[in-house]
Amino acid sequence: MPFGVFVEIEGQPDALGLLETTALSRGGELPALGVCFEAVVADHTVHNWQVRLRSADVEGGAERPAG
Repeated sequence: MPFGVFVEIEGQPDALGLLETTALSRGGELPALGVCFEAVVADHTVHNWQVRLRSADVEGGAERPAG
């Protein structure tokens, strides 16, 4: 989608993840189909298992993996 990608979240088959283009580091690209990547949860809703993600390298303004 032009606004981002919907992703599967490992270990959470009922969750629907969304990584928006605005949540990428400057110059960052959306991951290609089938590529695994690290992200952090930016927001979520319990009632429908929607999870908004942010690229792990954007977290805290520094490049570091989520952990």
